[in-house]
This record gives sequence, C-alpha cells and structure tokens, in this order.
Amino acid sequence: MDRTLKVYTNTDHLFAEFTFYYDQPRQVSAHYTLYRRLYNDDEEDESKSVYPLDDRDIYADYREFNSIEEVKNFDMALVKKYAGHDMTAPAESYRYVYPSEPVLLRYVAANHVKVIGIIDVRFSFIENTKDLKFYSAEHPRFDFELSSGSLETNISCIAKIPVFWDREPYQINQHDLKRLEAWY
Repeated sequence: MDRTLKVYTNTDHLFAEFTFYYDQPRQVSAHYTLYRRLYNDDEEDESKSVYPLDDRDIYADYREFNSIEEVKNFDMALVKKYAGHDMTAPAESYRYVYPSEPVLLRYVAANHVKVIGIIDVRFSFIENTKDLKFYSAEHPRFDFELSSGSLETNISCIAKIPVFWDREPYQINQHDLKRLEAWY
C-alpha cells in the first residue's frame, strides 16, 4: 500500500504531495508537503512553478483496504483533513494523481550479529504491481523473488522471505530493516 499522491489545482500547479510507507506491522508513516505558487493568480505562469510551504510527517490511521478505490477515498479524506483549510476551491475541483512510474525501495536487512541481505521492492500503486527481490548476504542460492498486488504491505511481503539461522527458518524482524531513500 506504499504510495504517493499528488494533488494539483485546476491551473495544474502542484498543490500537495502525500507519501505513505508501510514498513512496520499494522502501522503507516506518512509525509506531507504543501506547495504554493511562485507567481500570483493574476500573473502568467507557464512554468507551473511552486515552492514548498509546509513539510511534515503526519500520523494516519492504519487500515487494511480491499480495493484501490477504498484507498483513493481514504486519501481524499486525508487531503481534506490536512490541506482543506488551504484549498481555495472545492476539494472535488482538484486533480488527484497517483504516479504510474515504478518506485524502487531498497532495504538493508542486518542485525547486531550479521548482515542478512538486501531487499528491493519495486512497486506502482496505481498499476497494482509489487515485485520483491531478496539478495542474500550468505549465498545466492538463498535469493528469493515474490510478486504481489499493491494492496499488500511491504512488511507483509518481507515476512514471506525464507531466511535461515543455523538451519532453522525465521522471519526478518522489522527492527532489522533500514529503508534507503526511494528511487524513481
């Protein structure tokens, strides 16, 4: 369910951007950026220039969704809650866009004992795709691949990776994960 939502005004200026990460079980972290136009309404602005006005982490309630439509409705309500007071037109007149370009999230899995491996999660929320690749730090024969829909969280996909310690299977703990910056 990781996703980025971009909200555009009716003049096609970027108004707000919300990025959601599901890296912990039953938790969501979100980042919100509100933008302002560089030029006034009465000035011609072909470049659609904006600057960040407000940038913060927000706390959204964790929910499990059954469809992408449910997520869209939830996100629209969240935009109204956090950016509604800055909207100069009705919320329905804004354009809500989930970029279709795939995003690559890379996690380093390591604990105090050893490096477990690297996990690549490439996803496109609106295209409903998620591909996970685990590269074992121990041996290439332990590498693992998984494909899923975008409604499944990254942490639930990571929990499916078969990892062994002294020939005993175990799950990668979310505390052993370090997410690197997203790559678009």
